[in-house]
Amino acid sequence: MNDIRTRLLAAFDLEHKEHLAAIRESLRAVEKDPAHHPDLVEIHRRAHSLKGAARAVDLPEVERLSHWLEAAFIAIQRGDVPFDAAARDVVRRALDAIEDVVAWATRGGGAVDIAEVLAALTRMGGEGGGPEPVQRRPAAAEAGAASPAAAPRPARSVDASEGAALVRIRSAGLERLFTAAAGLLPEIENQSALVAELRELRGEWRALERSWHAMRPRLLRGGSHDATGAAGISFAGDETALRLSSFERRFRALGASLDAAHRAHDRHLWSLRRWGSGFQDEVRQLRMLPAESQFSNLGRMIRDISRAQGKEVEADIRGLETQADRVVLQRLKDPVLHIARNAVSHGVETPQERVAAGKRAAATVRFEASVVGRRLVLRVEDDGRGPNREAIARHAVERGLLGAEEAESAPEERLLDLIFEPGFSTAPTANEYAGRGMGLAIVRREVTRLQGSVTLAAREGGGTVVTLEVPLSLLSQRLVFVAVQDDILAIPSNDVARVLRTPADTLFTDLAAPTIRLEEEDVPVTPLAALLGYDGAMPQGNGAPLALVVLRTGGRRVALVVDALMATRDSVVTPAEEVGIDAARFLGTVLMDDGSPALVLNPAALSPRPGMALPPLVRPVDESARRRPHILVVDDSITTRTLEKSILEAHGYRVTLCVDGREAVETLGELEDVNLIISDVEMPRMDGFALLQAVKGNPMTSDLPVILVTSRASDEDRERGLDLGADAYIVKTRFDQNELLAGIRRLL
Repeated sequence: MNDIRTRLLAAFDLEHKEHLAAIRESLRAVEKDPAHHPDLVEIHRRAHSLKGAARAVDLPEVERLSHWLEAAFIAIQRGDVPFDAAARDVVRRALDAIEDVVAWATRGGGAVDIAEVLAALTRMGGEGGGPEPVQRRPAAAEAGAASPAAAPRPARSVDASEGAALVRIRSAGLERLFTAAAGLLPEIENQSALVAELRELRGEWRALERSWHAMRPRLLRGGSHDATGAAGISFAGDETALRLSSFERRFRALGASLDAAHRAHDRHLWSLRRWGSGFQDEVRQLRMLPAESQFSNLGRMIRDISRAQGKEVEADIRGLETQADRVVLQRLKDPVLHIARNAVSHGVETPQERVAAGKRAAATVRFEASVVGRRLVLRVEDDGRGPNREAIARHAVERGLLGAEEAESAPEERLLDLIFEPGFSTAPTANEYAGRGMGLAIVRREVTRLQGSVTLAAREGGGTVVTLEVPLSLLSQRLVFVAVQDDILAIPSNDVARVLRTPADTLFTDLAAPTIRLEEEDVPVTPLAALLGYDGAMPQGNGAPLALVVLRTGGRRVALVVDALMATRDSVVTPAEEVGIDAARFLGTVLMDDGSPALVLNPAALSPRPGMALPPLVRPVDESARRRPHILVVDDSITTRTLEKSILEAHGYRVTLCVDGREAVETLGELEDVNLIISDVEMPRMDGFALLQAVKGNPMTSDLPVILVTSRASDEDRERGLDLGADAYIVKTRFDQNELLAGIRRLL
């Protein structure tokens, strides 16, 4: 029986939303055009169908509300009750109550009080309501109900463990399964490298075979053909011939085994790709949930806030069936709720203001979820007053974000982008819902951490549109690998519009910023190295083709110049939080074939803000770049030293790498401009403590600051390092970028 009720409730959940949406659409049509005549018969039919469906799933409160809603529309059809603003408000509140009761009954939460709205419906319906629906309540429940307006009884919520096909598992275990599945496909793809190696080995074997055939006659001399006439080695008692015969058999057997291994690996790789890809897709689907799981109560929240502020707002919620990664939806819930609160508090006018402006009294706040390509797009729009350009410009000048003349001529896109600055608010006073100026800054920060973008724009016809765009999933991603100076970096392919190579003379360089013409659009061009703060010269325009990666984020495109386009492949990204790097600039790291990490760039951080000046395409080497601090990084772990090098260079430092203390001492003897040493402690040949002693004991390097970065966290090790002269001792329970950079800035 429980399984049957589960299925019935699931079907009713879909059906009641369809009926409510149709009735609300009729209300909107009347409010937009008072001369419009709604199909009251159709509305009456939907209320009647809703009542019958509620009776079938044993939701008596919904049945009673639907009964009196039906009665109210009968009275309106007869002309007993005018279908004016007051009547529409009662109907809208009844629809909200039905929606809230269904949500409470199926998903739990606080009880819903339907007394007031039920009384208003009863007054509208009058005698047309007929007898009350029969209540199927236990005797004890009837005794406890003082009136037909009593609060609804709790209905048993649908528990996932009740369905025969559903099980309850720990979320941590599910996350580990997701991680394992995400790591499977890239590892399968890495097997492709073995195919190339096997092919190379076969080529080498063929070359050896040809050499053997050329050498064999000279080695054998007195050899002969066998009885079959085939080339071979005589066994006429010659020990050398016997040894060579054995070698030839083994050599040929090795070739046959190599061929068989190659064919078997091809078959296994094909099978692994087939089943591994399918497994990852299935696991990814386990992680996908409909947007309704996080935003089902958004409409109710919008209506509650509007009533509390004395405003009339209708919530139009669409696309809740859209599916995305559970973690993505969870992290977007608070940003969307804040944007919706802003829409009601800042964007929507009071009914009196709207009527005076020629608008209908009730405003609309619309939320829509959709999928475009492999990205989730959430839109929150209202038909309110829209952004106040003058107030934004004035506040920007007051805060020093823009000059007075700049504010007057700034394009609207740049002004609206300033709204996301921390502490920026044009509200005259702050209240419990908005006005402190921190909410939208937090929204942008969270969306950026999700590899996404958020934009705010004026809505055509009046109002505001806020658009959030993020990846559908944060599991294994398709990455484009590029070379920038000595580093390999990765960019999510979802944000890459295209890659291309083009001669430098095809760029338009007579504009404020170099551009390239792509699909009838002038796209600005800038070096990725300059955006990341790397030292060194930019491309000099020597005639060699430029390698470009065209990014598209936040509705804007920018072409990044890189040193080389390396490869495109699926990889598992270790989140920035887990490796301690700046999540605003980097999404995390991925492991390369040699075990070294590559930083995964955050495209939202690379895309220039409106009005932002881009670095020049060509920049000659100057002495100021050479004078930037030079840091010696000493660590036997290729992962650690590569990661540290990438981060330090991205923050403007020059870096030289050493694998242990002995190499560091030798390097210090060759270099004269090292400004600081960052060293691990546990290393072969010469550890960090010995290196520290050597540096501090040499008069030529005794003043050189040394930072020990190690996993040895004991007080004894810390005291030993400081006693030997270490200027800082950082325990790396995980690599903490901010702590390391702070220590460097303090010492330099």
